[in-house]
Order: sequence, then structure tokens, then C-alpha cells
Amino acid sequence: MDAVPSIESNVFNGSGNVFADLEFDDPVEEQAKAQLVLALGKIIKARELTQRQAGNIIGLTQPKLSHLLSGHWEGYTIDRLCRFMTLLGRNVRIVIEPAGAAGDSSGKLTAAMQ
Repeated sequence: MDAVPSIESNVFNGSGNVFADLEFDDPVEEQAKAQLVLALGKIIKARELTQRQAGNIIGLTQPKLSHLLSGHWEGYTIDRLCRFMTLLGRNVRIVIEPAGAAGDSSGKLTAAMQ
């Protein structure tokens, strides 16, 4: 019987931001955009809209909306994604608060849906 070859894997604890772990140029912005696009998809589903209907509301064609919802948000600003939320009947609130841990001078940017 043949032996099963071993598979080496490099497993490490992530930072909590997959885009930082993958060394994106601006991981904080990428994560915020990902959260906004996820929320956008949830809003469309909750309103029981087709992509065509949602696209008409926010000013995108169905293929462009489909591309966006499948994770291709390059070219979209956080401002534009937030505007899509308001066009779909959601309030967008920006909250500024002190960063978490003492000695940590950099804050974070997050998007969450209630």
C-alpha cells in the first residue's frame, strides 16, 4: 500500500484583517469596502429586489452590480458605496471614537449593519 504524501502547510494566526494578512496596499479601506458590499447584498436580499431592480435604484447596470457583489469593488469609493445604502433606504452613520488599546496610535475603519 502506498503511503499518503504529507502536505506541508504554513498556518499562522491572522491579524483580524485578511487584507492586511495578504499585504494589500490599503487593507483598512479594503476591509471597510468588503463590509459595505456585504451589507449592500443583505439590503438587496431583505428588500427582495432583483439585481436589475436594485441596480436601477442605485444607478448601476445589473452586470455591474453583480460584479460588485461578487467582490470586485475596485473603482468604488467608500463614499459611493455609502450613497448606494442611502438610495436603498438606509441611514449611514459615521462614528468617530478613540482607538482601542493604549499606545496604539492607529485607529480602524469598520462598517456594520444594524
